[in-house]
Amino acid sequence: MTGRRAALQAASVLTAWALLLALVWILGQEKLANATGNLQLGAMPLYGSWEWHVDAGLLAPIAMGALIIAFLPPICARWRWRYALFATTLAGTAFSLAAAVAHSHPLTWIDLDNHYAGHTDLVDEAGGFGPFLEGYTAVQLAGDVPVHMQSHPPGLVLFFWAAEQVGLDGLVFQNTVVKLGVAAAIAAALTIGRDVAGERPTRRAAPFLALAPAAFWQNNADLVFAGVTLAAVACLVLATSRSGGRAALLTAAGGLLAGAALMLSFSAALLAVPLVAVAVGRRRWGVLLGGGALAAAVVLLPLAWGYWWLEGLQATRVRYYAGVAALRGYWYFLLANLAVFALALGPATAVALSRLRDRRMWLVVGSCLAAVAAADLSGMSSSEVERIWQPFMPLVLLAGCALTRPRAWLALQLAVAVVIAAALRVQW
Repeated sequence: MTGRRAALQAASVLTAWALLLALVWILGQEKLANATGNLQLGAMPLYGSWEWHVDAGLLAPIAMGALIIAFLPPICARWRWRYALFATTLAGTAFSLAAAVAHSHPLTWIDLDNHYAGHTDLVDEAGGFGPFLEGYTAVQLAGDVPVHMQSHPPGLVLFFWAAEQVGLDGLVFQNTVVKLGVAAAIAAALTIGRDVAGERPTRRAAPFLALAPAAFWQNNADLVFAGVTLAAVACLVLATSRSGGRAALLTAAGGLLAGAALMLSFSAALLAVPLVAVAVGRRRWGVLLGGGALAAAVVLLPLAWGYWWLEGLQATRVRYYAGVAALRGYWYFLLANLAVFALALGPATAVALSRLRDRRMWLVVGSCLAAVAAADLSGMSSSEVERIWQPFMPLVLLAGCALTRPRAWLALQLAVAVVIAAALRVQW
């Protein structure tokens, strides 16, 4: 592609990206005006409120972003793979932390405490681990727990309850768990990209996983879900390219992690789509069967204490449509969700998707986009996808391998991230 043609294509894609956001915003204002209740979307279609604030906190993502732009592309291009992987993971986690510093909301650092870790007393009040599991679906349906707990299996609350038993609790521990989720998600996505598409394109994509507007929304439980789920997918993908004992070990690890992911979030099931695409392409049916059997065993285990995952999913649907989702509706967010997803991925990713020609990388990116489409069509995501769809984002960001002159595109990503941080006030 000639320089002029590439510039015209980029300009067209960026214009379409901006027009999509503008269209969704305009339609959102009409929806707000005609709403019959409080949609809880003060920054329609984003959760939060538009409150312009320029303060010292913005220096954190600006400085960290500048360091990433200056040093990470050559590191990813020249260093040995293991060191490039570590540097990218560290950089992405650091930028996520810096973006959190730029938040203006006082509840930014206590989101996990408000919705999960702060409610571990419910386990003791129920009479312990077993009785809590047995009564969890009924508690969901009654609406006696925070809305986030109503929308997820009991895995994360039980994790924090178990951590408390060994003395691990408090805000530092909770936020460390979130950032470990960020690190795991980046490392897993890069591992998947390298195994499926090769090392060279994954090296080119790596800086884009470390610096994206999505980092602004990375202080919540969905990053824990992302880390565990993508780690499971990575283990199982690696198993499809290996044989013997290593394949069996990776299948076992991936299956157990997949089961754990399903006990953390119902939507983790959608990330089976990229795994199935890779495994079917490689005709590794044993990995799918073995990993699936172990994941099913983990999900079935709580039946011993009376908790059935499918009943929990049905309870979540009931509570979801009994809440604010009933007011938000379906058709507007079918489009708005995709626009918000595009905003979180950043304009550079939109251009990258239009330029991506690597069939192997498309297998990863395209299958993840198919999972996003399924999530959108399901109607179980009426806004807040800037948070809810975080587990899908690292795999789509691998499309960055199609971009040349990465520093210019990374600078654009940073600019969008800083504008969001300066204009939007949100608690997670």
